Amino acid sequence: MNAVRAIAVVDGNIWAASSGGAFVYHTADNTFGVFTNSEGLSSNDLTAVTVDPLGQVWVGGGDGALNVRDPQTGTWRSLRDIQLSERIQKGVRTFSASGDSLFIGTDFGVSVFLLGRAEFGDTYANFGFAGVARVNGILILPEELWIATSQGVARAPRTGSNLSSPTSWTRFTTANGLPAGNVTSILSFHDTVLVGTGAGAAWFDGSTFQSAGVLAGKSVVGLGATGSSVFATWNEGGDAVVGSLTSVGGSVAEMGRDDSTTAQCMALSGVGPSIWIGTLDRGLSRLDGGSWQQFMPNGPVSNLFISVGVGQGGMVWGASGTNGGGKGFYRYDPSAPPSTRWESFTQAEYPQLQTNDYYKISPVSGGRVWVSSWGYGVVEMEGDRIVRKLDATSNPSLAAAVPNNLSYVVVGGVAEDAEGGIWFVDRTAVDGNVLARLVNDTSFVRYKNVYNPGEGRFTALVIDRNGTKWLANNEAFGGAAVGLFYFNEQSIVPGTESTSGWGYMSTTDGLPHNSIVSLAVDVDGNVCVGTVLGMMIITDPLYPKQRRISSYPLREQVIQAIAVDGENNKWVGTKEGLFVVNADGTQLLQQYTVNSTNGKLLDNDIRSLAIDQQRGILYIGTEKGLSGLGIPATQAVRSYATLRVAPNPFLVPSDQPAEIRDLVPDSYLKILTVEGTLVKEFRAQGAGRAFWDGLDVKGDLVGTGIYFIVAFAENGDQVGTGKIAVIRR
Repeated sequence: MNAVRAIAVVDGNIWAASSGGAFVYHTADNTFGVFTNSEGLSSNDLTAVTVDPLGQVWVGGGDGALNVRDPQTGTWRSLRDIQLSERIQKGVRTFSASGDSLFIGTDFGVSVFLLGRAEFGDTYANFGFAGVARVNGILILPEELWIATSQGVARAPRTGSNLSSPTSWTRFTTANGLPAGNVTSILSFHDTVLVGTGAGAAWFDGSTFQSAGVLAGKSVVGLGATGSSVFATWNEGGDAVVGSLTSVGGSVAEMGRDDSTTAQCMALSGVGPSIWIGTLDRGLSRLDGGSWQQFMPNGPVSNLFISVGVGQGGMVWGASGTNGGGKGFYRYDPSAPPSTRWESFTQAEYPQLQTNDYYKISPVSGGRVWVSSWGYGVVEMEGDRIVRKLDATSNPSLAAAVPNNLSYVVVGGVAEDAEGGIWFVDRTAVDGNVLARLVNDTSFVRYKNVYNPGEGRFTALVIDRNGTKWLANNEAFGGAAVGLFYFNEQSIVPGTESTSGWGYMSTTDGLPHNSIVSLAVDVDGNVCVGTVLGMMIITDPLYPKQRRISSYPLREQVIQAIAVDGENNKWVGTKEGLFVVNADGTQLLQQYTVNSTNGKLLDNDIRSLAIDQQRGILYIGTEKGLSGLGIPATQAVRSYATLRVAPNPFLVPSDQPAEIRDLVPDSYLKILTVEGTLVKEFRAQGAGRAFWDGLDVKGDLVGTGIYFIVAFAENGDQVGTGKIAVIRR
């Protein structure tokens, strides 16, 4: 809500329409009221606000949505007439009330709403300009109606018989003295019409417009007037500036300059008066007594959530972007009071970040979260504290991503293995070491891509239950179609013995497409691969090219994000909304879109997903904000039944191990003879399954016979059994 597009002042309350919803600042007690689609708005992307003579608050959105708040009940109702019109551009830009009528300025004209009858009246969409004119301001005088538009100013008598006809309107453009065609604001001061434009202000002399020379060349975004003065707000050299004039042709006195932001609108309140400006990135800013104060409700610094993650205690983290488009990163604490739930981390507040291009969230154990930047390494967060930053100059250090700038480090993701080791992707590392494992928090063990030494464009990393690292390039725009790489330093994946544990999959191995945009590991230890043409599930990561299935309900979809719930269902974010498929991806369970959720899903273009398993909340990140969806809480508790074992009988030696299924997470297994002698004990390689190669604890093949399998949970609470017949060839 830091991008304020419009302001309305009434009875000491400052209402603001922002890119994240509406809010009201109560000056009497310094408190905020916040309103989004969760409180009944049709849209959070708001562009206009006013309070009508009945005390009703009106807000309008960039998509034409209108909402009205009843002052008695505090509830919002929706008016969709403009939103559902056949116009291509139909955003609501301004309001102006007169008597029983509310004039609504839109991208295509003016619509009149009759307050007493609660219905729409006339619409004026043709002022006689060469094309469709967006309405930026409406001035209602006793005898005339003035409209400030993107193509000039239009005037008509209020008693005109047919204001829908362009012949009823007189037009004024740059040929009639306007400094620019796009007129941003309009008011009447001492019976003189004054307008602001992107190139200065002008006043009407009765037949044409005259330049208010003192404001010549200034990008005026707002005008206001009291009985004795005109106030103007403009942007100059990146600063928001406020000045006053005692007459339309007089000199201008600069009252205040805010070099921290850009102004978008202006309003006046009280005596003095206090001057309020809506800013591009700092909420409301008030000039009072020569000093500036900023006001906005607690919230993230940006609506960009291209990556989200859930850390310890249900803390939600979000990252914003790359290539100069990032706004830093932020955290949300659902347990904190509303005034402190959000905390943002930007270069301005934390200079050690060096950039705002932070784009990937990677929670690990112990309440720590790693946040990757594009060009300046990665920071480790613990709570709201920046613990450290790893880059080209740190100890230990990461390699540069480009040879001509050895301080430019891009961390493509961070993941934790079963032993607690932290792995980093050092994207396109100039020394070839694209993977690095942090040892004792003090040094790196580094690994080159032996399969393809020239390929290191990796920005996605997950680690399966076998300790295999899966890597892909999931850059959203223009990412290279590099296929899917995997690496296990123990070389336990068949076929990787000669490549130091590295392997590769492409469309020739069954991938739907070589452009991979998401990765996840599910409850059973399967690896889910999202591509620009659907999702594939590798059902046995030890044999990735042999055991895999494609999700037919998601064919042709761009799979931008995958999250796995406690029931092993896959929640899949695409460019067309949110899909839910069952454990093996064969059945579509549900679909959510902006329309089907009444706007609570903020955008169908879903960039990221994360699940708070304990609270039962799916967080959905988009470039228009963050949504939350209630889902079944907590990880599903699975009980042991009789274990499934295949093949059974098991012929040894064998190229493929026996597979033991139906395990609870974090299981351990014992292989016993019928006499009860321990043959081997090991931890299950994947949640839900384990593999036995027919070897005993000494590494020798067991003999022919019947063997019992005992599986038990890590805490010892659950035990399951099975048996397998072994035939030694």
